[in-house]
Amino acid sequence: MSGMRQRKLVSAGLILLTCWSLLHLFTNLDYNTVNPSSSPSSGPEKDDAPHPHSRPPAFVKNPPPPPFVESIPEPLPDTKSVLRQINDANQQGSMRVPEVKTLVLSNDIPKPRTYLDPSEKYLGFMMYAGITNQPFRISWWLTLRFTLFPDHIAKKFMALENAAYAALLLNRTLIIPPVVTNSHDKYNSNQRWSEFFDLPRFTSLTGIKAVEWHDVRPLTNEQIEVGREQARMGGKSYLLWNLLAENLTCQVIYGYGDSERLHTTELTFARQFLLSPQFVRPPSRNPNTTVYDRVKIGAKDNKNLNDVVTFEDLVGRYGDRQDQLLFLSHAFKLKDPSGGSRPTVGMNFYFLPTVTNYAARLIRHRAPETKENGGRYIAIHIRRGDIWQKCRSQSEEAMLACIIPLGRYAESVDKARKQAGANLPVIVTTDSKSEEDHTTISRMGWRRLNHEVYTTEEELGIFGPAMVDAAILANAEVMIGTFVSSMSRVAARRQKSWHQREVIYPRTTPSWVPTV
Repeated sequence: MSGMRQRKLVSAGLILLTCWSLLHLFTNLDYNTVNPSSSPSSGPEKDDAPHPHSRPPAFVKNPPPPPFVESIPEPLPDTKSVLRQINDANQQGSMRVPEVKTLVLSNDIPKPRTYLDPSEKYLGFMMYAGITNQPFRISWWLTLRFTLFPDHIAKKFMALENAAYAALLLNRTLIIPPVVTNSHDKYNSNQRWSEFFDLPRFTSLTGIKAVEWHDVRPLTNEQIEVGREQARMGGKSYLLWNLLAENLTCQVIYGYGDSERLHTTELTFARQFLLSPQFVRPPSRNPNTTVYDRVKIGAKDNKNLNDVVTFEDLVGRYGDRQDQLLFLSHAFKLKDPSGGSRPTVGMNFYFLPTVTNYAARLIRHRAPETKENGGRYIAIHIRRGDIWQKCRSQSEEAMLACIIPLGRYAESVDKARKQAGANLPVIVTTDSKSEEDHTTISRMGWRRLNHEVYTTEEELGIFGPAMVDAAILANAEVMIGTFVSSMSRVAARRQKSWHQREVIYPRTTPSWVPTV
């Protein structure tokens, strides 16, 4: 019996010990949870009290610090927001667009009106070049992204230059269409050129009067939404748009609207502004107009010998026209064998201070040493993206003219530093999405501009990054470009006109020499 009593006592002791251990354990767990009574607040409201069976919140001993945000302290005219500097791992060239609330449209929306001064004659035109769809992987199974390639912005600017020169020759007031995105952008965004360029100064220097479609054809919010919806539908029949749209006689230039298909962006402009282009062939050529060898003037892709391809031909056919609005289907490819348009028009499109000030802020942020050297830097434009398509049918050696190895740009940097007589910092503008390119650029000590980590789009709009890059290239102490890129060629013309500087182009093949 004594042995059995002893075993019972031992068992009871073990049970008591176990209970005490469990009590101690749960007491410690409660102690390690957040204790509301230890907080200076009066504790949670009754409705916010945790459920009695809910799991207690995890204890965070060392909460992570807030993300580091570095700003530029110096006062500048456009300091409503400051540049953000965070981990530079995102892709360049995103297209963040403002949130647009969908309107409930009524059936009694008034038709928009176009307000033209009866005493003026006007010249309108279609922009050129699309906003390329560039795929970007957002998961292993889905690819979707829209990229604004700077080259397409450059082509639109070149179309604007040509149209302005045509307005000068025809003695007409220029109506400038906005920069638009394509129909794949569900917001169908657009921006005025006057948000980037000083148009009053341009008029003062050239005598070319200029207005914008936003001014002569103002739209209500409902009309804007109808235009966006028609652009989203890609031109399919939309009854409300059909009721509001106005027919617009459009002269076929360079075959566009007839033998040449218009790009989506040109049509998107018309759809956004509720304009229905009615394309007509040009009148007969003036017998006194010079007929050029089209191959020699770069018009070999034209398909109709009666098409208008030169400014001289344009003036010969339309110089005496009395239409209040002469609207052209195309301007970008108009040829100027005399070379008069570049010095007369192109050099007088100056960036607004909002663009140049922002570019200067960005340079000082990425290359602080420019604060001590008078703002001098070397700028490189490395074109990637869809540029390879220009050389895809050529030899592997010829492909180097489109996709130039970074080592060739490095050779040009050495040349640029010798030319500048100083070891200037190197700023890189590029549409490359290659992590290998990004790593190499960083390893060489160059500073790549990644607008994704800055407030470029918030301050200047979705076309802001391309415009800031253009300003940075144009105002560099030495610029290194990609010759096959329209962006580089436009920047080179600005360098020549504004600063009397020649652009350096990397070698592509051993015997390759760029020709302008």
